[in-house]
Amino acid sequence: MTEVLPAAENDTGTAPRASSNIRHLCRMELAGGGQIVIDGNYAYVGHQHRPNGTTILDISDPRKPKILSTLKPNHPWSHSHKARIVGDLMVVNSEFERGDGRLSEYPDGGFRIYDVKDRTNPKLVSFVKTHGKGVHRFDIDEKYAYISTEMEGYIGNILVIYDIGDPSRPVEVSRWSMERQNVAGGDEPHPKRAQHRLHHALRCGTEMYAGCWMSGISIIDVTNINAPRTLSRYEYDPPCPEPTHTFLKVPHPIGGKRIAVSTEEERSQRGADAGKPHAPLRTWDVSDPTNPKLLCSYYLPESATPYSAGKVRFGTHQLREKVDKDNLLYVTWFAGGLRIFDISEPANPTERGYFIPKPGDGVAAPLTNDIFKDDRGLLWVTDKERGLDVIEYQN
Repeated sequence: MTEVLPAAENDTGTAPRASSNIRHLCRMELAGGGQIVIDGNYAYVGHQHRPNGTTILDISDPRKPKILSTLKPNHPWSHSHKARIVGDLMVVNSEFERGDGRLSEYPDGGFRIYDVKDRTNPKLVSFVKTHGKGVHRFDIDEKYAYISTEMEGYIGNILVIYDIGDPSRPVEVSRWSMERQNVAGGDEPHPKRAQHRLHHALRCGTEMYAGCWMSGISIIDVTNINAPRTLSRYEYDPPCPEPTHTFLKVPHPIGGKRIAVSTEEERSQRGADAGKPHAPLRTWDVSDPTNPKLLCSYYLPESATPYSAGKVRFGTHQLREKVDKDNLLYVTWFAGGLRIFDISEPANPTERGYFIPKPGDGVAAPLTNDIFKDDRGLLWVTDKERGLDVIEYQN
């Protein structure tokens, strides 16, 4: 495949498209990816749909990724579409995926830890059962796992922090939830019910930045890991049509201010949202974490995709969960592909490049889903339905 791709405005059918500063190195017809993470010469892909679970790839040659091993979900009703890696440990979620089974009978919600010293033969270390539909997205570090999950007595996902210092025996450390989630503790249920929930929270120093689905964003203080406390809650007024997915703090100041960015998740069926703005990229001033201030909501115009944006999924989903000193953001936009933004002026993001992959066979448009940048600066882009693309952005 040619490294130089045509621009979006050119009529090239379902061929991939890109700005002139993108090189396309590889396309692999891998089953749809919910999340991709990379450590050194290895990539770990959590697949969106059962019966595919997790694939480990050798990516030492980025033009010829090789499958080293695959894991299936441990229950026929589960999908394991999220994966994280720390050292030689891989953590994957186990979550109910709608289908033949009944949620009330689902026994496998939780997360699993694997030893992946031998990437060709992952070995289960432990399984932590949580509750209900189980675990969605999460964050980890060398000491803790920050899990978004349903728990008994709560409505909707909450944050549960586990000590994984001994991966064979993870221990719950603490919980955090929003107001009106803890019904077992006496809360009156929120009128949004399970739409009022944590999507996932990302740690930055002593704070965690939480996307809270249909209830905006939160900043959490974890100075005392045993007692997380809410620093701020921000809900949109009027409510936004699309739910908040990821909220991420930039680890360095920009223009003397502390900055965060967020994405919402464009839902698959617009329905009542038809005619309303698509899910945007947002930038925030979080210099005072008790009072986050919205700086910019960036809406990509429908003309940015060659697909019919009113009929296919078009809007943000996920971003690279790290911002380097170059202040570049890498944001997946479903049918809009991968978009690259410079936020050196946080109130005025500037697009620097884009890549729109070919859709999977039989799919109306690409569903660009997740993004990871490896140590070589190469970008690994997954599609929710099918496909893994490797590209290079030339600044």
